[in-house]
Amino acid sequence: MSKLMIDSFRGFRSFELRCPGHVVLSGVPRAGRSDVISALARVLLPESRTSPTMSDLWQTTITAAATGDTEPGKDEESSDGQPPAAAQRLSSVEPRPYANVEVTLTDLDPELEQLFEGFLERCGPDGCAVAEDQALPGAPWCVRLAYRLVYDSDVEALEQFVYYPLASNPTAGKYTRVPASTRRVLPVVMLSAGRPLQLRAGSPLRRVIDELDPAAAAAAFDVLRSRVTHAAEELAGHDAVAQAVGVALASGGVGACLTDTPLDTAQVGFRADDGSAEALLKSLQPTVNLDAAGPLALASHGSTAAAMLGVAEAIMLATAPGAVILADDFGDQVDTANAEHLAARLRASAGQLWLSTRRPEVARAFDPEELVRLTRHGGERTWHRLKRPADRGRIRAMRQLHTQLLPALTSPAVAITEGPHDLVVYGTVDRQRLPGAAPLSAAGVRLVAAGTGQDGGIGEIPVVADLARSLGFRVIALIDRDKAEEQTIKQIEASCDVVVRLPSRTAIEGAVLAGVDIAKVRAASATLTAFLSQDPADGVPDVKVVEVVKRSLHKKSLHEPFLDALVEETKTPPPMIVDVLNHVAAAASPSYSGPAVIDIPPIPLPSAASPS
Repeated sequence: MSKLMIDSFRGFRSFELRCPGHVVLSGVPRAGRSDVISALARVLLPESRTSPTMSDLWQTTITAAATGDTEPGKDEESSDGQPPAAAQRLSSVEPRPYANVEVTLTDLDPELEQLFEGFLERCGPDGCAVAEDQALPGAPWCVRLAYRLVYDSDVEALEQFVYYPLASNPTAGKYTRVPASTRRVLPVVMLSAGRPLQLRAGSPLRRVIDELDPAAAAAAFDVLRSRVTHAAEELAGHDAVAQAVGVALASGGVGACLTDTPLDTAQVGFRADDGSAEALLKSLQPTVNLDAAGPLALASHGSTAAAMLGVAEAIMLATAPGAVILADDFGDQVDTANAEHLAARLRASAGQLWLSTRRPEVARAFDPEELVRLTRHGGERTWHRLKRPADRGRIRAMRQLHTQLLPALTSPAVAITEGPHDLVVYGTVDRQRLPGAAPLSAAGVRLVAAGTGQDGGIGEIPVVADLARSLGFRVIALIDRDKAEEQTIKQIEASCDVVVRLPSRTAIEGAVLAGVDIAKVRAASATLTAFLSQDPADGVPDVKVVEVVKRSLHKKSLHEPFLDALVEETKTPPPMIVDVLNHVAAAASPSYSGPAVIDIPPIPLPSAASPS
């Protein structure tokens, strides 16, 4: 699939994606990950077109003025504070009359080219169909398939079909439909969350059984049906069963009332459902012998085992050249290591892989430019994609993707700190505020650092911010201003939606101690002897305690234990840090209209304790 276009399908008013390679879809909730996979399945898989609903159509809000008049000279506000009837607006939701999904298929093998004879088009360098007189010499062939869902308001009914856009005119209601048998030939596999290792018709395992040796498979199922039928007959004739059936027939004289000749036990038998082999196969469920538990039903081994075997089936079916695999919410039912491992195996096996996922581990199995992040802005769905790095600066920036931004894939906003120390402080205090205040995650914010270790620092914030904004994140920067240059601050402001700045010449350690009594600082510092040979504040005059503790925290990276001890002493998180977090939560809202640069007001540093 080289191109996907969606028009008025579910929550997408319009969507167009050029996709020459693998695609992993992620992003914020309700941004359309599953809808993209469903749209592809509607076009390519005949079995996916069951029971369309009105919610499959884009919903349009219609606003109209309500009828009613106001008396001359009357105030244009009613006694209940609402606009008068003539000024009120009524809203209703109406669906678009149609939804359309179009897919362009390229790299067709000779058999598929023959199958689509009469509907082939020349393919341009960008993977899109072009007119033959505009194509390059020797340009390859491609074919476009489209799905159409139409709502007939006269009969209030939905109609759906798959057609060839080249030979159709939707405006005139003329469609050349694609037969279901044609689409079944396409090497497309939908990895579903259903039960694996099923023998029923249409299941992945059954498809492989039938492909390997159809005659042997039919013979094996015939033997099963014959033996089960024979066993059921023996069961019906067993004395214990026949006696019970006889009692049932004799009860109330029912056996004599059903037919002219009284019914006896020899006329009652048993079989699986309608007696067909398929009915029997539907009832058979796999058992697996793991560890020392014996052969238990697969479901008894937990969701992870079933999910992994389901992926194994998809890999098994992806052996066809150019096979396309579709999967929705991939990795939800397996652990993190296997989520990444199985995604990587699928990517290596498939000609093209389309996965939607909420798991950053799955995204790690893909190249950065294969990631498509879906977002919602102002009620509209949008998508974002990274470009392959073209210079050293972009290569350096891309290193931050896996370490910093992938864990935030489903968060609408990121708050970028200068480095690991700042991240630890803000993250620890964010947890300490519970249960009195909601954490940043409640506002859709993920805290990240501008690099780790030596590659961090305020100068790295624009690098991470630019990368985050290219993926559609709302970006907030948290900076110390202890020794930042004005040029760097200007770069940060240009790269971020909002910047929250500590008071001038205030580092994160100073923000932790601002407004705290010296006695409390000393008590918290004394607990650091569990990690240090000596209390940093021991024997230090009160006027120097703050500087000594700040220096020790920064040099020894003991922010977490010190914060825990400090909150235990003060019974409240550091006020300046809390103020920063409150501003971040407010700035994360899409409706935020405050300043782009928020300066946190200073709080007096701890005062010296009064002499005893």
